[in-house]
Amino acid sequence: MQQPAPSASLLVRAFARLLARPLWPGLALVLVTLLALWQATQIRVAVDLSGLIGTGTEGARAIDRYSARFGPLTAEEVLLVRAPDLASEAGLAALDDLVLDLHFVEGVQQVISLPGLPAPGREGAWLSGPELADLPPAERLATIRRESPLAAQLVNEGLTATLIVVAPERGQGGDAFAARLAEAAATTPALETEIVGLLAVQRAIARELIHDLGLLVPLATLICLAFTAILFRSARAVAVIALPPITGLVWFFGVLGASGTPIDPLMGSLPVVLIVLAFSDSVHVYHAAIHALRRGMARRPALARALAETAPAAALTSFTTILAFASLALPDSPSLNRMAWAGGLGMALCLASVLLMTPVLMRLLDRPRAGTRAPRLFRGLVPGARALARHGRLVALLAALVLAGLWALQSRSDLGFRYADYLPRGAPVTEALAIMDAEGLGADRMLVVVEDDPAAPRDRIRAAARVLYGSDAFARGAAGEAMLARMASRDGGAHALPVQLPIAAADVRADQALAALEARLAEAGLAGVTQIVGPGYALLTEGPRIVESLRWGLYSTILAITLLVALVHRSLRLGLLALVVNLIPILGVEAWLVLWGRELTIMNMIALTVAFGIAVDDTLHLLNRLRLARGSTARRVDRALVEAGPPMAATTTILFAGLAVTLASALPGLAVFGGLIALAVALALAADLYLLPGLIRWSLQ
Repeated sequence: MQQPAPSASLLVRAFARLLARPLWPGLALVLVTLLALWQATQIRVAVDLSGLIGTGTEGARAIDRYSARFGPLTAEEVLLVRAPDLASEAGLAALDDLVLDLHFVEGVQQVISLPGLPAPGREGAWLSGPELADLPPAERLATIRRESPLAAQLVNEGLTATLIVVAPERGQGGDAFAARLAEAAATTPALETEIVGLLAVQRAIARELIHDLGLLVPLATLICLAFTAILFRSARAVAVIALPPITGLVWFFGVLGASGTPIDPLMGSLPVVLIVLAFSDSVHVYHAAIHALRRGMARRPALARALAETAPAAALTSFTTILAFASLALPDSPSLNRMAWAGGLGMALCLASVLLMTPVLMRLLDRPRAGTRAPRLFRGLVPGARALARHGRLVALLAALVLAGLWALQSRSDLGFRYADYLPRGAPVTEALAIMDAEGLGADRMLVVVEDDPAAPRDRIRAAARVLYGSDAFARGAAGEAMLARMASRDGGAHALPVQLPIAAADVRADQALAALEARLAEAGLAGVTQIVGPGYALLTEGPRIVESLRWGLYSTILAITLLVALVHRSLRLGLLALVVNLIPILGVEAWLVLWGRELTIMNMIALTVAFGIAVDDTLHLLNRLRLARGSTARRVDRALVEAGPPMAATTTILFAGLAVTLASALPGLAVFGGLIALAVALALAADLYLLPGLIRWSLQ
């Protein structure tokens, strides 16, 4: 009989001690959990989409250059004001009242509005000035919209909606400032006012994240509990399996609270991922314990050996997911870097809770016991997998065809960024942005920096004005010079022209309007002498670069995990087989995105990266059972399928059902994130059950 390796013997002794003396370790675990619960009360949600952009990116450096020449950019609030009778005396009077009230809000530095636009050729407001005094309200608005390019960006063609941009004083922005603006707007009931723009979007995302954390995490936990109860039909068994994952998640929340790490949109679905993965490990451990008790050994030694045999596979599966999270540290992106360490730490804590708590609970709750039968729910999958495995060449051909087809589809994928991934469905700000899209108004304020030509100082500015506004009239005459002086850089060598671009609420690429603007600037010969700046611009331009960096991170993860499997099992051949079967779910998800007409966005690439780290779990558990089995290759493969197949199917069902709850999120990005990982684990199970055994028999015969 083969003697266990020294490391295995060490694990057996460690688990045997926990099983023999569970009281003090149990009390220590309770104390740590209570401490984590206390710290978890400090968790906060923080949403800053600019956190996706690192300080070393070109978009961030462009903002720094602008700040040095023009002064710091301010985080402005944008208000959408609507009224059916805006083009009436009563409507204009109400608009004047609103603008006046906003000027007196605490912390307001500047209000940019239709009533405040200067008249051409003189000081003072144009809309209420003598030039337009004899015209009816509708003609006044139409005239100012036609003759002032800035006004055309602030009021829609139908004269029923207008924008007001409010810049706060330094250090005065934030939720409290927005609340004061909303309170001031409420004093003018004749107008319907909604705060829009990037800041409003971020606040809406934060509210939805808080809602998701309170709904989706408990729902995923309940689904895992219900499925575990159906599978094992014992309240004590459910307690042994469920308490470690729940405890691991509590530890994770405790660390976030103690370290002051906020939960942001990228991390929104991370708690769901952690809880379902921890349940998966716990089910594998419990299933292995049932099989160990059927070998005729005494209960405590049998459980210790089962835990020692399963712990390396559980640790390896967690490590592969940690590697996947670690690859998120490659892009220059604070939000992604934060998710990298949080995801890795969460996986480590959940693994520790499963390996430390399970033996204690097995002893205290006396489960499983000798005679406990393994769940029969998924045994029906094994005969078909065993039968197909006998046809190794056919399986190899099938795997090659599937891989080639998916690769061909995947090669047609494109990179992109969509605001719709982050806009909460049904939220007032999302509906307001959709209205603005339809009305041709933009909520994302950017600046086009135009470098002056010393030989003809105004030519480039006027050319840029014609591109941006359709006219250069505002840049002529004494009034034009006065306005240009307010737009000039400190060194006098450039001017910054404002432009409002849409935050596309529709499910389309977010950079469509920006790409069209850049194309028009290039056609006018201004591509080399203009620079668009702003937080929104940085987000739109750096988003695809982040996706490309994440793609290379995914390739690095695939290579690292392949080498790890080959090293652990001391077989490059097994490492390559694991690579083949685990490329199928990832390429399958990418192919689905192509067929769905979706680009590879930041959220999609994160999902693919994490999905690969998770998809390899079933492969590792099957290979672990193959390593422990004895006999010919065919007998070892059959034995591995019998022992690992049902728990693989059970844990995949738990993963799929638990991750599917993210589809209930009002944040499309989080819903897609969980949905793509769920699809990947389902494809991974199919590949591991019906392709990997046949490939092993074909390659090792």
